[in-house]
Amino acid sequence: MGDQLNQVLPYGAGVAAVVFVAFFLLASYFGELMKGFASRTVDLVFRKRNSMRRVGGRQLRRYRQRAEEWHGRHPLGFDTVNIDIRRIYVPLQSAVGTERADVSETLSSSSRIVVLGEPGAGKSLLAKTEILRWAGKEDDAQVPVIINLHNCNASPKSLRDFIVAEFSQAKVLGAASLVDKMLDTGRLRIFFDGLDEVGREDRERVEGELREFARTHADCPMIVTCRTAVYDGQLSPEFAHVVRLAEFDDASMRRFLNNWNEAEATLNVNRVIASLRSNRELMRIGRRPLLLTIIAYLQSGDRAEEFGSLPKSRAGFYKAAIAHLLDRDRQLGRTRAIAQYHGNRKLLVLQRIALTMHEAPTGRDDRLAISGTYLESVVRDLLPDFDLDADHVLPLRDEIVERSQLLRPLDALKSQYGFAHLTLQEFLAAQALHDAPGRLLENYRSDPSAWREVVKLWCAVASVECTPVVSELFTDSWEDSKVLALESLSDATSVSASLAEEIIASFLERLEISEDEGTAVVNALGALASNNTPRGNETFELLRRIAWEPVSGRQAAALRALAASERQEAAACLGELEADDGHRAGARAALRSMGEIAIPQLAAAASGRQEIWAIDALGTTGTPAAATELASLLWAHTSTARRAAWWLASLIRVPDVEEALRECEAPQTDAAYQWLWKDQDSSPALRRIAGRIGFLMDNGHLDGHVSDPPMPDEPIEVREIDRRIGTPIAALGIEKYRYNQSTVPAHLGQGRNSPDSQQIYSWVSSLTGQQRRNEFADIFHRHRQLPPFYRHLSGLLPQEVETFLLARLVEQKTSPALTQTTWQAACVAPPRSPVLLKTVMQWTVWSAVSALFMTACMRAATTVLTSRPTWMPSAQKPWSDLSTPASWVFLVSSVVVIVLSALNIWVNRTSDSIEILLALSLLFWAPCFLFLTLDLLTLSLGAWTTWIGVLVVLTAVTLGYWDIGRRERNLANPFRRTLTVDLSDSGLAHRAPTID
Repeated sequence: MGDQLNQVLPYGAGVAAVVFVAFFLLASYFGELMKGFASRTVDLVFRKRNSMRRVGGRQLRRYRQRAEEWHGRHPLGFDTVNIDIRRIYVPLQSAVGTERADVSETLSSSSRIVVLGEPGAGKSLLAKTEILRWAGKEDDAQVPVIINLHNCNASPKSLRDFIVAEFSQAKVLGAASLVDKMLDTGRLRIFFDGLDEVGREDRERVEGELREFARTHADCPMIVTCRTAVYDGQLSPEFAHVVRLAEFDDASMRRFLNNWNEAEATLNVNRVIASLRSNRELMRIGRRPLLLTIIAYLQSGDRAEEFGSLPKSRAGFYKAAIAHLLDRDRQLGRTRAIAQYHGNRKLLVLQRIALTMHEAPTGRDDRLAISGTYLESVVRDLLPDFDLDADHVLPLRDEIVERSQLLRPLDALKSQYGFAHLTLQEFLAAQALHDAPGRLLENYRSDPSAWREVVKLWCAVASVECTPVVSELFTDSWEDSKVLALESLSDATSVSASLAEEIIASFLERLEISEDEGTAVVNALGALASNNTPRGNETFELLRRIAWEPVSGRQAAALRALAASERQEAAACLGELEADDGHRAGARAALRSMGEIAIPQLAAAASGRQEIWAIDALGTTGTPAAATELASLLWAHTSTARRAAWWLASLIRVPDVEEALRECEAPQTDAAYQWLWKDQDSSPALRRIAGRIGFLMDNGHLDGHVSDPPMPDEPIEVREIDRRIGTPIAALGIEKYRYNQSTVPAHLGQGRNSPDSQQIYSWVSSLTGQQRRNEFADIFHRHRQLPPFYRHLSGLLPQEVETFLLARLVEQKTSPALTQTTWQAACVAPPRSPVLLKTVMQWTVWSAVSALFMTACMRAATTVLTSRPTWMPSAQKPWSDLSTPASWVFLVSSVVVIVLSALNIWVNRTSDSIEILLALSLLFWAPCFLFLTLDLLTLSLGAWTTWIGVLVVLTAVTLGYWDIGRRERNLANPFRRTLTVDLSDSGLAHRAPTID
């Protein structure tokens, strides 16, 4: 053995020298490695400590969870149905005159806001939507909380106590301390919901507490909701910004019904829309979210046939809906074990309960709650009239609560009960007083704001003459009572004709009144004029005459009242006024507010006179019919075509608009991006329209039709466009003009290694607010050749898409280029993930490599030790001379590669030193491995068999990995990320992420 070792000593000495040098390099590197490891460990500990010290942390996670449970579903106010807010949500709008804006954006414009709206306008739903939007994100900079102000009635608790109670109910530990910290640091965003639900005796106190709370916690945003008729600036000057919720416009109504159908899958949207369109009175009441929700519920599934045709008035609608729900079990022939009591008896009980609650004296329950004990006493007092004994108290109560859900327990112990919506309680109270006008007026005088809506509903359900009540209101010295008299005329069952004429004439003579009262008067006159009755037609004619008077405040109010009537004749009249130079401005504003009814007049102005305002009005209308008119404007070579393209790029996001565009006429033209929409799309018209939209937006610059792209000039109302149109145009524009230089922040890279695309995307996603603007101001400055159009276009896309596009500016051009072909590939269904094939290939390759490695090890060991098994052939000249040195180098380099690889995995860090050592080791290892393996296989199997086998294996492996790479490249198409953006916050119905 000694002689044999002496023969290989030169090679052994060489290997020993290599090993010595390797360990010398490792020792010099290892000291720096340990220093870096210690430094990173200290930094990690301090970052963890700082993150744990953030206010909230674990407690806010618990609160977020509970907030989603509490506010994710909203009771209808009857039946057992709770609607999923996120599935049917449609963004509410604020109204300033005839102009509208997204109310969520309006709420972010000020830290002190009062939100006003009519009953059922969605005030409480708005607060719940805002808290759900926060719950879906990870940003805890401002934590929203909802405080129901009706809890302040006859309560000694402070506003802070109610906030603490919200967090305590969410099982947040140390709720009081957490709330105090967030109040001090301005991290709470507080919604005080329902100022109008505070009783008259407590309202002044609560208003004072709200003003004081706003002064004390000046850094916390606060929003107070209240009915329009109740608020008269009581919270000024602390709450100086007042926002009025607009009723649903035509597009919002259709979108809401489509979302409902997506959630319930049982609503015939077109039939409901047709029913509303055929009945102006029903259309008017359906613009309130609460009433439209009830309409959608009653017209879904089998309930549409059970309920029958929809009533024409708000009071008639409530009456029919409540009667249906109370007597539904009996009508359907369900057993007496379920429906024991007649619907009329249950209705009388509910009316008495509603009246008792609304007349609640000071110091007892507030108007929105009644104790279980008091509720039972109310039911017990009615039983003798029903010829029932006291044993029926609890069964009757339970049947009302459990079967109709019009009345429901407010807590788990069922110690408090209430109506899910105040409007239902007001209607039932009005029904209870149907023959008691004196008692109604007495209640109104004691608390006008609480009884105002009851008076209006009473006039619609009264079984006696309404003239005395309306006359009493009109002769009152308080102006709001006079306005209430006017509002009561449209639904009143019976009012003296002379009194009605006197009231109408009085308000027509003085239409120029304050803004708050003016809006109520205009809406009341519009409601009257909408009725196709002698009184309604006469009011309409009087308004039409005033509209032709010289321009004045009175004439402008008449225009708004005509628009509020929603009559086709009103749209025609306003169209004539718009064509007149002397009345044009006011008529245009009124036409814009009419929505779908005014489409013929708007379309005529847009196509005939090329009026930009008319195109914008069609765009803000936003219905499928409006979009169809806009599509007809695309094919002209005028500036109006580009304006229409911008609007359609936004509207095509709405599923029913997209569906309508599929049926439009769309001529063939070369002035369109044929590649923009999927070629295999089932609708050639939609493909041509989408291609024409994209072409008009950048004037065909991407296809070389013009040398320079246009400047951004989209309508100011267009805040977001469809990602399927905007993404490829913006991405290809950015790809064309971005510089091939690094704009990667230094902290993202380590050593010579550049961050990958995912790291860059994550960094861009983490930027918010001013930090985001500052970072990209510098990046845009470096890419100074990038036209403003493409930079601006990215800002009109969903934030996730914008983040993807901005990340492309940060990456170097070494990343895969974005092309038209890449976009089209992303728009088709992705291939199946090669998980199984990849797993099989990996196991096959590793098994083969392992087997070959063991073969090489065995060959090397037997060569070094000169102890060859009998079955192993001996090496032949001239290869036998190389076997011994190759074996020594292979064995030593294998040990070095294994050690370095383990070290690299252990420190979980890529190092330049380790990479160099590994590369050097592999340079020695690889040729020796191949030599030893092929030598043994050739000797065992023969040369031809070995080389043919190697060729077959290499071919199979190459083809397998080529297929894996092809599929993974397709799946990793950067555009696919942009087509899977969640649109739930936009209020759009969910749809497939691809174009097909």
